[in-house]
Amino acid sequence: MAKNNYDPNNYDQRQAEIRKAKGNPNKNVHQKKNGSNYKGYAAAKKEAEAAKAKGKVVRNQLPTWVSVTMAIIFVVLVGILVLMNTVMKESLIFGQIATIVIGVCCGILFYMRRYTKSPDSKFQDVLYIILAVMAVVMIFMGGYGLLRVLQA
Repeated sequence: MAKNNYDPNNYDQRQAEIRKAKGNPNKNVHQKKNGSNYKGYAAAKKEAEAAKAKGKVVRNQLPTWVSVTMAIIFVVLVGILVLMNTVMKESLIFGQIATIVIGVCCGILFYMRRYTKSPDSKFQDVLYIILAVMAVVMIFMGGYGLLRVLQA
């Protein structure tokens, strides 16, 4: 049977327990020296995790309806461009309708810019302005041309 010599009233034993619980204060003295770049194991681990996270590319998660809308726009534009260059080459009405649809697609893309989570750069701002102007111009030109074709 082991001897239990622990006395809770003994001052020396109590101080030894406190020191043991706190840890050795002189353990990382070299960390505290001026000019030392040693930060200990925990800091090195945090730096490694930060470097690993920095290397990862975080992609914006767009809402499902935005992704579906972009897919529909792509299919509609390809369909219209194929029809414009093959079957409906001579149709004036289809040409004006195609111009209106292209303008509406530019407008939808301009509207969907708000669903990006990253801050916009100057290039993106210019691109969005061009999309907005193209949407207005294409819709106006297509509408005016459609009215002219229908009146004739």
